[in-house]
Amino acid sequence: MVIFTEAGFEYGFGHFYRMSGICERAIRTGNTAEMILRADEAAKSNLKRDYVIFADWKDPDEYKKILGPDVTLVIDSYHVDIGELENFRALCRDMVVIDDNIRLDYHGMKILNPNFFAVWLDYPADRGNTVFVGKDCTLLRDEFVMKEDRTAAREVSDILITMGGTDPKGLTPGLIEAVREVSADAKLHVVCTNAYPDLDRIRSMLSEHDKLYINIAAEDMCGLMKKCDFAIASAGGTTNELIKMQCPAILVVVADNQLLNTRFLSENGFVESIYGEDMSVIREMFSYEKRAAMMDKLRTFRSDRSGKDLLCEIAFGGSNE
Repeated sequence: MVIFTEAGFEYGFGHFYRMSGICERAIRTGNTAEMILRADEAAKSNLKRDYVIFADWKDPDEYKKILGPDVTLVIDSYHVDIGELENFRALCRDMVVIDDNIRLDYHGMKILNPNFFAVWLDYPADRGNTVFVGKDCTLLRDEFVMKEDRTAAREVSDILITMGGTDPKGLTPGLIEAVREVSADAKLHVVCTNAYPDLDRIRSMLSEHDKLYINIAAEDMCGLMKKCDFAIASAGGTTNELIKMQCPAILVVVADNQLLNTRFLSENGFVESIYGEDMSVIREMFSYEKRAAMMDKLRTFRSDRSGKDLLCEIAFGGSNE
């Protein structure tokens, strides 16, 4: 299996993290997987893995060397066009395109939408595509497993704040301030990476009871989602992880491609949302009834199967688990 994707300050790190879970699953089960990563210097210094090769897979000289009749290609990119997808497909044994919002006019292709909100999307039925959506198609790292149903605590004691891999709009300090306007006692768990431009300011805003996490592993993030009473998070790939862990959440929209998923999920009661400067919803999340109702909704998305099982079956003939 070969994966084409991208990461960096401009791209974010979300594509890398959801594709890394596929590579790790394939390798752990005795198969072969490589991630060909278009990356800037920040990504190159933070995302070194044995299965990662930094290269410009959009360059014909590169992708013609990589692809072949024995390769199953998985491609996760917002910067690929239909013409490039057609070129890739012609060189591969099989190809699966990861799609979040019907971004292109796909035709005759395998499409996997790994988002919980995808059940509300209307993929055209007349384009010859095979479309995989639903709670069995998520692409989360293996650490994100929920074996029991959560219940809401009466009082809020722990809050998770995470704005993804880069926080390009520098929203974390303002979110810390907004929480502190509601509660001086709740413990803040603020997750960042070394790519955040304002780490010193964030550190200075936290009390001795709060905790800052830098470049944490998936297992640690999973633990925080289980521990915290609710989360405030950017509306990217973390969204699916929060839903999987049944963690009530406020999603902060930081890019246009996050509007659709956030609207579907918030309108159907699975999350709350922040689109601009109005952060009054943070106060609402301190309500036990609010969080308990949200957890009831989140339980309906529970599944023991994922898109990684599907991709392994397509590439290798079975999930081997």
